[in-house]
Amino acid sequence: MLGHFKYKDRFCTRCVNLYPTYEEKETDVNIAGKLFQTTVMNEWDRAFIVSGDSDLVPAVKTVKATFPTKEIGVIFPIGRSSENLKKNCDFKRKMTEEQLASCQFPEIINLSDGRQLIKSPTWL
Repeated sequence: MLGHFKYKDRFCTRCVNLYPTYEEKETDVNIAGKLFQTTVMNEWDRAFIVSGDSDLVPAVKTVKATFPTKEIGVIFPIGRSSENLKKNCDFKRKMTEEQLASCQFPEIINLSDGRQLIKSPTWL
């Protein structure tokens, strides 16, 4: 179950032009479904959601109402937050730049077909 990106034209009020972009779709719904599924299967006692998306609040509320002994926490990515998500989770943390940096792929990834994926210099 993966989300996907949908092509969308957006309007820029500054330059008065349309520009192409993509928006993420279904990821929050897939996270909510997996959270509930794994709760029902009793695969965890404490879950961590890494997100700042308040669309996950109904899933958190549903799991907490159905399984009150389960603990759900939220880890907010850098620059993200949600008061509603904070209020409905049992604990909260803010991701640090060091934590983010320690979880990234290497600068260069060599693919089996000989191509290379090279990390953008603008990324942490």
